[in-house]
Amino acid sequence: MTSKRKKLTHLSKLFYLRAILLLVFICFVVQGYSQFDPVYKRFTVNDGLAGNETYHIFQDSKGYIWIATNNGVSLFDGYNFKNFDVQTGLVDNIVFEIYEDYKGRIWFVPFSCELCYYENGKIHVYPFNYKIRQHMPTKSRGPLKLSFYVDTLDNVYLGVKNYGIMHINPEGIFKKLNVDEDTKIIFNEISSNKILITTNEKTNSKDLLIHSNKQNVKISLENIIKINTPIYTYAIKDTDSTIYASFEGTLVYFENNRPKWIDKSTSNIIWLSKDDEYLFVSDFNGGIKFSPISNKKSFQPRTILKNFQITSVIKDTEGAYWLSTLNNGIIYIPDIHIQTITKENGISDIRVKAVYEKGENIYLGYQMGWVDVIRNGKISKINLLKNSGNASFVRSFLGDEKNDKLWICSFGHLGYLQDDKFHVIKNNNTIYPRKIIKSRIGNYYWVATATGIIKIENDKVVYDSRNDGFSAMALAIEEDDQGDIWFLTYNGLWKYSNKLYQFMGNNDPLLAYTGSSLLYNPDNQTLWIGTNGAGVVILNKHGQTSQISKNEGLISNSITQIKYRNGKYWVGTRQGLSVITSENGDYKIQNITTYDGIVSNDISALYISDSLAYIGTSEGLSIIDINKFSPNTTLPRVYITSIETSDSTRNFVPDTLHLKYDTKYALISFNGIAYKNMGRIPYRYRLLGLDSNWVYTSSTQCLYSVLKPGKLKFEVQAQNSNGIWGPTSSMLIFVSSPIWQKIWFIALFAIIFSLLLYLVYHYRMSELKKRNALLNNINLYKQQSLRQQMNPHFIFNTLNSIQYYILEKDTISSHKYLTKFARLMRFTLDNSLHSVIPLRDELYTLKLYLELEALRLQGKFTYTIDYDNNESILEVKIPTLMIQPFVENAIWHGIMLKPDKSGHVQVTISDMETSVLCTIEDNGVGREQARKIQETTNKAHRSRGFQITQQRIDLLNSMYGQKFNIQIVDLYSHDGTPQGTRVTINIPKGLESS
Repeated sequence: MTSKRKKLTHLSKLFYLRAILLLVFICFVVQGYSQFDPVYKRFTVNDGLAGNETYHIFQDSKGYIWIATNNGVSLFDGYNFKNFDVQTGLVDNIVFEIYEDYKGRIWFVPFSCELCYYENGKIHVYPFNYKIRQHMPTKSRGPLKLSFYVDTLDNVYLGVKNYGIMHINPEGIFKKLNVDEDTKIIFNEISSNKILITTNEKTNSKDLLIHSNKQNVKISLENIIKINTPIYTYAIKDTDSTIYASFEGTLVYFENNRPKWIDKSTSNIIWLSKDDEYLFVSDFNGGIKFSPISNKKSFQPRTILKNFQITSVIKDTEGAYWLSTLNNGIIYIPDIHIQTITKENGISDIRVKAVYEKGENIYLGYQMGWVDVIRNGKISKINLLKNSGNASFVRSFLGDEKNDKLWICSFGHLGYLQDDKFHVIKNNNTIYPRKIIKSRIGNYYWVATATGIIKIENDKVVYDSRNDGFSAMALAIEEDDQGDIWFLTYNGLWKYSNKLYQFMGNNDPLLAYTGSSLLYNPDNQTLWIGTNGAGVVILNKHGQTSQISKNEGLISNSITQIKYRNGKYWVGTRQGLSVITSENGDYKIQNITTYDGIVSNDISALYISDSLAYIGTSEGLSIIDINKFSPNTTLPRVYITSIETSDSTRNFVPDTLHLKYDTKYALISFNGIAYKNMGRIPYRYRLLGLDSNWVYTSSTQCLYSVLKPGKLKFEVQAQNSNGIWGPTSSMLIFVSSPIWQKIWFIALFAIIFSLLLYLVYHYRMSELKKRNALLNNINLYKQQSLRQQMNPHFIFNTLNSIQYYILEKDTISSHKYLTKFARLMRFTLDNSLHSVIPLRDELYTLKLYLELEALRLQGKFTYTIDYDNNESILEVKIPTLMIQPFVENAIWHGIMLKPDKSGHVQVTISDMETSVLCTIEDNGVGREQARKIQETTNKAHRSRGFQITQQRIDLLNSMYGQKFNIQIVDLYSHDGTPQGTRVTINIPKGLESS
């Protein structure tokens, strides 16, 4: 029993010894791994930063980065720096701290302690700075860092070195927070997560007082701090009962107001902070230390950036880190869990072509042929060949842990490292290996070479495909569970089975793509083919193929490497890394690029362990802590920063914007907060109400030259580095309608238009009635004129004259005049059917009338009709029966009263361009003499023909709106004797028939 117990005790000791050794080994590996810095980007005054001497870096609630410098304050949005100094509102250019209060105001705490804050795009000076000046001690060395606070009641707290804490309420009432004048350092717990610090040089005490609303606890620092008064003192709350504090070079973790552990490994702590993952400690001598906050027992930090004096650290909303430095501007680290090894760390070349990890050793193979091994953070070269000291152009590694060999494929050499000695595989023909794999079914190897494939067993070539007539260049090679060999050539995938070579590209075009990477997964018996142009092609055990390309989210279709570990496929490309996880038959893809912290997107080598991913690139090696790395899932916010129109520019855009209808253009500016994209953020925007389709761009502006009246909604989104679209930022735009499109105007216009239509209708109906009345009157007067011309007296006398010729048996004359009479009747009746007739028809009818009157009156008068042989004037249309009544008056009231037969009627037609002038002139007795004769003979006669014609002319003037003019002139001889009458009728041209 005793021996058994002794044996068990011995086994327990061995177990614990092994556990301790394993823990030491793991710590050793982690410590070696942690020697390298992550990828970072530095911003200085050359990039627009206000100053290289930076004291504090801060991210506000909107996502913007603020930097306090010795030359003002900088605001960074991922694109540009906007700087503020005393000329733009700051009280002092030397700003030590930046703080955001509950209202979103950004406060600046300068060396002078006189405050100001940024709100709504402007810097405002704190109105009670005079209170600070009044109480500022003469020998003060400025504010204590991280000792500024504004509570929700707008009380301002300001910690000042060697003075204490100033308290100013919203009304400007000042008081000093005195807790204990005999205490060296006081921690004032102002709120549940804020501690303000007071230091006192006047006392020799080395006590610390932790003051809160609950209790005051005094702790002796006699064995903690080295100097009397620490220059730098920090305190941050961890939980309700724990505090991290630093006193010069001493870091202390307090639990329940008692030190739980003390660390003095840092010479002088100038910054102390924590986030959800790490506790950060900055050393004045350089570097930033960070230790997991999950470790509450001790401080076990990693140290990075040893060449920089870090003055503050923050973790932004995307999980990246920002650091301010004392002389080197600011530093941006996309991911602190990705370390990078470059030529600055001492490796032989940055073009890493092969990588392998074994224990604490990392092996790197380069394009120029060197092989390096990294042990405990130190880099050394391995001489592969005695003559040249290296093997040329390393292409790939294969780690054979079972046989403790690291196989190296290089240009012209195939061999392996064992105990740091390189063993070359000798062969009659030179071997140009590209990839090597270990057989799944035996202790031998298959090698893809520039001249086919070969098999290595016991360090000898036991098979060469050239002996079977196959000598094509093999780019990659794999073996399945049945021992069949798959390899890629420039024309696609081949299979070697049962001593036969089969080209697989004849059956499936996806298998005809060239590529340089193959992976066989025995878990699901699939062959993954990394092609050059078609992405990843997957061949299952049934011979069916599927494809993963950029359409499915792969970062590139040109594949350089494929590795598999713990359910994840790691796919290297020339544009970054894709990590593929199979979930219920679907593939979830996470892309990793330089945005996420790897040194380059040009990936040439991969090695994946359980916890680390080694990524060889053309610019060095990146090492990802798989357990801590997470994709960027932060939704990027985007802000509409300004809108410029043809008449104004608005730098701070309201939620609702009103524009005039005649706005010629609108230039909308916006800015996304996604620092991992760093100035290369993809955006998409649209203007609902104008176009519902998204417009994709990388510009931060969009221009609209056409804005239709009405309600529009502008929407814009930004995309993060992992391809996730953020929330929509929107702005309502109301474009006013022109006055003629407003409802009241349309209603008024409709009323006015309806009224106008009614008035036009009413006027038109009145005009039609009036016109119809005029036409009726004209027809009436026309009929009267017709009756006047065709009166019974005229017809009776004319027929008597014709009868006379018949009785005299003058058949020729009777026939002649009967024919003329018939024509006169016919033409008169025809013309009476029209309101206007050609002048030719009027004159022809007039001529017939004159001929018959001359016949009836037996030579009493003669007549002449003259139109100056102007044939064109005869086509002008004039009112019917316009001239005949005046000719009739000339005959019966002028010529017929003459005692002799010397009467003459002259009708003259003249063209007056816009009118026709008709002149009727007779040589009768004149109007005055005719009146006298009629009075003496008691035969007063009123000319109805003239009266009717005058009335017709008045109606025509009303109807056509044109001037008909009649003038009657009495003619006299030189001695005053009447010699006749002249009538002129002015008839307008352009009359239409109705």
